[in-house]
Amino acid sequence: MTEPLVRYETRGGAAYLTIDSPHNRNAISQRLLTDLAAGLERAAADDAARAVVLTHTGTTFCAGADLKEAAANGAGATRSPAPWR
Repeated sequence: MTEPLVRYETRGGAAYLTIDSPHNRNAISQRLLTDLAAGLERAAADDAARAVVLTHTGTTFCAGADLKEAAANGAGATRSPAPWR
């Protein structure tokens, strides 16, 4: 089983969601989004959590979209012109 990219911990009345993918500077991938959604659902159901704190490991909170994943999935391969043109 693969380790989650978002760790969950409750302390002091808060649910701490820690983005833990420093190898790609915590870039947003489909897997990270799935793990983050699961963490938020868990926090919503957790009676001990009155707040949610989103934090990270590594030196970068989030580098933005995971461009390697997007390229591998063919994102941006074909683009339609902007509707205002």
